Amino acid sequence: MAQSKLFKAFERERAKRELDASNPSATPDRDAYTAPTKEESASKVISDLVPSSTIMDRNAILSEMRNPNPMSIADMRRKKLVYSGMKNRSVLNAYRELRIKLIDLSESQNITVLLSSVDAKDNSIVTAMNLAISFSLDVSSSALLVDCNPYGTELQSLVTSKFEAGITDFVQDDNLSLESIIYPSGIERVNVIPAGNNPAAAVEMFSSKAMQNLVYELKNRYSDRFIVINAPPVLSSSEARVLTRYCDHTVLTVPYGTASVDKIEESVDAIGAANVTGVVYQQ
Repeated sequence: MAQSKLFKAFERERAKRELDASNPSATPDRDAYTAPTKEESASKVISDLVPSSTIMDRNAILSEMRNPNPMSIADMRRKKLVYSGMKNRSVLNAYRELRIKLIDLSESQNITVLLSSVDAKDNSIVTAMNLAISFSLDVSSSALLVDCNPYGTELQSLVTSKFEAGITDFVQDDNLSLESIIYPSGIERVNVIPAGNNPAAAVEMFSSKAMQNLVYELKNRYSDRFIVINAPPVLSSSEARVLTRYCDHTVLTVPYGTASVDKIEESVDAIGAANVTGVVYQQ
């Protein structure tokens, strides 16, 4: 009974999509884009794709996203990341189904999804990374994973790039450009933004106008980019409740055998039932 209640959002009537991804007019001209100042939109030019002088169609641009140190299949398997052609099809299909449900419940083709655990001790980012990868499996799309858990995740161990600065550094330092905190993950069409080095006052930073502008810029810069935001556990801090206001969907994750139904319902109440799209049970 409780599970069906928690999944009620997935049973809503599917909304008609207002944007047609195949319509060229829905995709901004990346080469003609002029970046605003940081004060205007909390960002500078996003150069995580190809140089602006290169003229390509959308699929060609996506194929040229920076990936200087590609991750091997063996490494992805060891890190429990999903990939096309993996033997455990049930895991891959579960993420694909989640991706399809989220898109079908959305009014546009580029969406922002927040993931947060109901277990106060769970700081894993693997589920968020796998959801980002599932979005990128569509060769006409890309994904950006934004780690907003400043209290420690294993994101650095899941990617091939070495981090220096991240989102908490960017919000605090006007001299940092957005391009300096976006890193290739080692996985095709997946980039990441780490949490950064300034965990103090994270709630205030995430509540700021600069953070609001940043998320808006990340979402609206490219119409073919899906954004996955990883937040700290719902019941251990306030960050998830703050960040959900910027997102189209909020998905709660439930680690296997570590969370009671009461904790799940408490997490739903904390976020607000109207803001929770669904729950993912992890194995």
